[in-house]
Amino acid sequence: MTKRLLNKFIWGFGSVLLWLLVSPEVIAGIYPLADTCQNPEPPVITGSAKAICRSESVQLVATGCAGTVVWSNGEIGDNITVKPQQTTKYTAICRARPGCISCFAEVWKVTVNTPDAPIVKPASALICANDIVTLTASNCAGTVHWQNQNGDLSTSGTSWTGNVAKTTVFQATCEQNNCVSNPSKPVSIQAALPTIPTIIASQREICAGQNVTLTASGCSGSVRWSDGATGLVRNVTPYQATTYRTVCQLGSCQSDSSSITTITVRSAAQKLDVVPTLSNACPYQTADLSKAILATNAVNGITTYRFLTSPNLSATQVQSPGAVLAGTYYLAGRNAQGCFTEPTAVKVAIGNCLQAIAPCLSNPPTVAIRLDSVNWEKGVIQLQAQLGGSATTVSWQSDGGGLFTNSDATARYLLSETDRQRGTTLFTVATSDPDGNGPCVAAVAKQVVAAPLRNLIGLSKKISEPVWVTESGTRFVELTYQFTTHNFGNNTQTNVQISDDLESAFTSVGAQIHSVNVRTDDNLTANATYSGRGNDTLLVQNGTLEAGAQAHAWLTIRLDVSQASTLTFANTGIVKALDANGATYQDYSTNGTEADPDRNGNPADNAEPTLVTLHSIRSEETETVFIPEGFSPNDDGINDRFVIQRLPQGSTVQLEVYNRWGQLVYQSNDYKNDWDGTANRGLKTSDAKQALPDGTYYYQIRLNDGREYVRFLTLVR
Repeated sequence: MTKRLLNKFIWGFGSVLLWLLVSPEVIAGIYPLADTCQNPEPPVITGSAKAICRSESVQLVATGCAGTVVWSNGEIGDNITVKPQQTTKYTAICRARPGCISCFAEVWKVTVNTPDAPIVKPASALICANDIVTLTASNCAGTVHWQNQNGDLSTSGTSWTGNVAKTTVFQATCEQNNCVSNPSKPVSIQAALPTIPTIIASQREICAGQNVTLTASGCSGSVRWSDGATGLVRNVTPYQATTYRTVCQLGSCQSDSSSITTITVRSAAQKLDVVPTLSNACPYQTADLSKAILATNAVNGITTYRFLTSPNLSATQVQSPGAVLAGTYYLAGRNAQGCFTEPTAVKVAIGNCLQAIAPCLSNPPTVAIRLDSVNWEKGVIQLQAQLGGSATTVSWQSDGGGLFTNSDATARYLLSETDRQRGTTLFTVATSDPDGNGPCVAAVAKQVVAAPLRNLIGLSKKISEPVWVTESGTRFVELTYQFTTHNFGNNTQTNVQISDDLESAFTSVGAQIHSVNVRTDDNLTANATYSGRGNDTLLVQNGTLEAGAQAHAWLTIRLDVSQASTLTFANTGIVKALDANGATYQDYSTNGTEADPDRNGNPADNAEPTLVTLHSIRSEETETVFIPEGFSPNDDGINDRFVIQRLPQGSTVQLEVYNRWGQLVYQSNDYKNDWDGTANRGLKTSDAKQALPDGTYYYQIRLNDGREYVRFLTLVR
């Protein structure tokens, strides 16, 4: 976080406080005056207000200066009018002549009280016409005011409830300390009468047990089926002729029923040839149902068989048809076309045997575990015991001490704190002992369930200094974002995608996007059609990241902010990637250049919007020469030098930098963009590098074409 803050230089003079900690007498001893001028007294600043709402103006007046007043925002004159978009501190110096300046004036702080816009969420975004809907606003410590596209609703409070007769767009503002925020993001409530759905069946005539896909179209709400099911698409497996109808539910409204769709079920033309009765073969106390199937069935085209506990094709299938006890069972055959014969009864009789083998030995119990679902975040795991042989009942155990809320063949388990801390749980399922103290034993199965893998991809997003340009007579601000995506895993990640929605960040507050440009490292691919608007928010596609590697993308946007309701913009990117094991990872960007700034190995717990604040639309002269508002000479490779950009070819630059007491600390008559924050004027200090302390400095830049720039800069290491 510290590193990210050091890389932002927003016009504000909080850093002046750092200078107040340093004794003026000490500084004067280290850096004596560069010449013998009589430094003028600092001006006295007064203002028309110290607290305003956003977009209000404040007039600042500097008195007591017999020379030229230079303000910290770059303006010159005894009085200026400012319209800060966020809380800002202003100071000034008095310049008697070039190189002869006063100390900094006492700071005049203008507090901008305008609150952030509320966040509005509807109870439902899709309702029936004239239904009642409730919208709730958060992120406002003051009073929430509601409005729709027709104007003010004359309603205040954290929620709004009312009837909506047609599709309506709602917004809210927050009033706090007599200041009103920008409107919230628009929330659209869709209101309509439900239409009758239309059913499309993948097949209208099937064999019993075959699958049919039913699709209901034309409903903008929820679809309810005549058999109690819900959903737009469903798969059914009817064993007899079945009819289906649907209705469309929208809020409290329901459409008329759709037309009937009938699925006809046909059976195989032939009957199954079976032996009607079976018995055991000693010493076994069980019978094999497959012995009842006659060879003529294969000749008649029967390819597979189903063993059932009752004469219905949808009945429970026999668990172990090769070793059944006495009773009546049913066999059905299926031909190559998928049609079943009618179930045919086979009666099994079990006779007594000398030295008989117990049924549980010829048909031992078996069990396996199938993992149905894992929701580690909610702490719920669902498992299924798959029984075989003579197994009938099961019991469950875990090594984590959690709670089984049900423990039959389907088990639902609530994680314990031990499970969560360890990240794995061992489950054991055992069948009941078939014969107590007899020779048979229970079946046992074990399975380890692990917590989902942590997020293994991260994204950071850094904003460069805004640049102002003129194109065809229109002034634009140019913003460049650097995205850094990092593979924190041990495998190569593919299909790396970065998305960025520019509408929510810029156009929603009135800024107009003039152009966008994307460039990437070689292992990422820029989306040539990216606009950042509507559905076209995919910035990077088809990227590849080796294990532990990083890659970069740069997004440059030109904006017209002349009609924007705010000059502070917040933006967040999203990265997605596919791991070699098939897992999909996603991360929201954090501000700066570190995707995992807390270094805990999980970038998912770091998410912070990237903010940029523009303090004004700059004058014409700054459109050709760009001078930074500060820099951070900390040898991290980022913004380590005071760099003047877009100088005319062949320009010679003279640079003088003064501390807050008007003392010259750096001077160059042919500046080459190489100042690293060290002093080359004044007495030597104890620091070997002559590094200047953090704070606010005043500079004078003169070009050989006669232009001169006098402003302030911030130095923060």
